[in-house]
Amino acid sequence: MNGNERRIVGVSDLARYIKRMLSESKVLANVRVRGELSGVTERGGRVYFDLKEQHDVLKCVVWSDVAASLPPLQNGSEAIVDGAFDTWPARSQYQLSVTAIELGGVGHLYALVEELRRKFRVEGLFETARKRTMPPFPRRVALVSARGKGAEDFLTTMARRAPHIEIAVVETRVQGEGAQMDIAEALDAASRLNVDAIVLARGGGSYEDLFPFNLEPVVRAIVRAKLPVLTAIGHTDDHHLADDVADRVAETPSNAANYFGEIRDRWLARVERLDRALDQRVRDASRASAQRFDVTHEALLRAGAQVVASRAQRVLVLERRLDAQTPLARLAQRAQRLSRSVARLDTAARAGLNEAKRRLEVRTAHLLGQDPHAPLARGYAMVFAGDTLLRDASTVRGGDEITARLERGTLLARVEGTREDG
Repeated sequence: MNGNERRIVGVSDLARYIKRMLSESKVLANVRVRGELSGVTERGGRVYFDLKEQHDVLKCVVWSDVAASLPPLQNGSEAIVDGAFDTWPARSQYQLSVTAIELGGVGHLYALVEELRRKFRVEGLFETARKRTMPPFPRRVALVSARGKGAEDFLTTMARRAPHIEIAVVETRVQGEGAQMDIAEALDAASRLNVDAIVLARGGGSYEDLFPFNLEPVVRAIVRAKLPVLTAIGHTDDHHLADDVADRVAETPSNAANYFGEIRDRWLARVERLDRALDQRVRDASRASAQRFDVTHEALLRAGAQVVASRAQRVLVLERRLDAQTPLARLAQRAQRLSRSVARLDTAARAGLNEAKRRLEVRTAHLLGQDPHAPLARGYAMVFAGDTLLRDASTVRGGDEITARLERGTLLARVEGTREDG
């Protein structure tokens, strides 16, 4: 091999060489590293975190036999770390296998959050009495977020769980230097929209990535918002000062969407209960009307029978009186008068029965007119806005949801517009 030729080695040989250089370095063996803890996580008894200084990052791992002896680790805390430098050849990554950690007090980020927390608590910004009530049935919601996984999760879940809600997206930057000002401006813009509530959301990230949601401009924007604000920032265990002042908090963007879906489920269940109650009331009214009809019909029949019996009794009395008359002429005369009387009695009885029948028919028509199903059977519908039966088109507006009950089934509709007839 001449001087111009370069040695060729395999990837594995090079990885082993670099690993050996790090592990055998006398300089690194005497080094302790100072930085700020970030991304602290625990998996399988091991602890992983980044040690950061400005934009530089050192990956660290604490093995399970050492992790049990360490003090509690918190993102943002400053620390001095001892350990052995090693490599992870599968990712061409070097890391520090930690053997000891000396905490140097809370980091400047954590200290800033604690200072702001004390300030806001004194101002009463965390008090429940200050917070606004979420709308009982929101129809339009503003989403303040960057386009990314968090916004995508929220929109996808809303389309499945609450498709009736219209969403206005107010896009904003959510991390990086000055992001807190962009978020505050986006919240102010959302407050000026014609919506019922505001959702402030973003996906997960490191403590530093999510830090703008701890800063004063974002907190102040939530407090001064004209509409209720629901925060859904990061993952389940993340919590920020923005959450402390929000009117409602969801653990993730998907959970925020499920909150609106639960509102829809409750209203649908209420509509079903009201529909069943209405059916029961109609059935009860129909049975009551039928019973009153039967009672009236029987009473009229009894009255007619009493009239006929009374007239027949009078005829019998007259017949006995005629039988007591012996002269044939007077007998014939009485017989003729009796015949006329019988005819008048028959006419009167028929008139009485006809009048009773007429009253029965009037009463029957009146009872049938009270049947709630009667108009539905003729093609009409009963239109409701919520629980209210509509009689005037001016009481609803375009975009309102209404239900129309037919003879069979119920229609769900949205008002396109109204007009006055006449």
